[in-house]
Amino acid sequence: MTANERTAENGEIIISDEVIAAIAANAVKDVEGFSAFSAKTPGLQTGAGTAKSVKVTSIDNDVRLHIYIRVKSGTNIQTVSTAIQRSVKNAVQSMTGKVVSKVSVSIQGIDFTAPNELNAKS
Repeated sequence: MTANERTAENGEIIISDEVIAAIAANAVKDVEGFSAFSAKTPGLQTGAGTAKSVKVTSIDNDVRLHIYIRVKSGTNIQTVSTAIQRSVKNAVQSMTGKVVSKVSVSIQGIDFTAPNELNAKS
């Protein structure tokens, strides 16, 4: 049994950081103005897929998340960031029962081309 799959002696279930990151990533995808996930800055540890874009720090029942994204051109960055914070906090708390004390959003870039235009040029 790995650390991510273990059950504590009192019967508590341990939810891995990878699961929390996946919940957060799915919540972000539903926010209007979100374009794509972005890689973390070079000094941070990276994993595979969207795990590169969502950093989870969990201590006991407290969870802190840092999400790295790009936004669509023409959207209000503050509005998108606030919506992402709200969406991620609600999703993680409702699905895990853990308290999300902080959701930080780092805007790594702006996508000026629509996804359909990128596919048409290929």
